[in-house]
Amino acid sequence: MFAQELFESVLRLPGEFAGVAAHDPLSAVLLAIGALIVLGTVGFVGYLLLGAVAEILNPTPGGEPRQPGR
Repeated sequence: MFAQELFESVLRLPGEFAGVAAHDPLSAVLLAIGALIVLGTVGFVGYLLLGAVAEILNPTPGGEPRQPGR
């Protein structure tokens, strides 16, 4: 029940956002800026996550092992 309501609300979101953006030009600009900030943040965190995973899977060859507390 909850999952179905959540899925339906996600499908209604674009229409809700379009209604807000069509209200006045300032709302559209603020909505676009907010979307860019969120997408930029998610992209940056995803980039950092991929780098961390790559570092774990491919350690530096010939590097000294890290000692705890140093």
